[in-house]
Amino acid sequence: MNGRTKMSNSQSTATLLELFEKQAENQRAMLEKGMYDEFIDNGKEIAVMGLPVDKPTLASYHIQQLVSEIGEVLDADKRWKNFRNEKYDKDAKAEELADCFIVLMNICMYSGLTAEDLSDIIKDKLDTVTLRINNIK
Repeated sequence: MNGRTKMSNSQSTATLLELFEKQAENQRAMLEKGMYDEFIDNGKEIAVMGLPVDKPTLASYHIQQLVSEIGEVLDADKRWKNFRNEKYDKDAKAEELADCFIVLMNICMYSGLTAEDLSDIIKDKLDTVTLRINNIK
């Protein structure tokens, strides 16, 4: 995992709300440092106002980034490609999947969704999927 240590069993698992807030802190810092200035003209203002905020340009940027991250997941595990390809790096794949979740949180933040919104929407969607599965004859 690029030299990073894995979470030990003694550490507690973070909630979606905690993860979302941590990533919101990262995004506020990036806005304050002007790291998105080429995409928007009021990053510092957004950082002060707070996240989430409905900013289609930044949502679009992160959607494009997600496509790239998904490609990195596929690169870390090429077993899907064909019977001759056995490349599989579990740690790299896990790290790339984490990147995908982080980018998805960014898309939510810049689509005006809160962590609570996201949690509720995911739960509702899982309930819908469960109903569909249970209705299959």
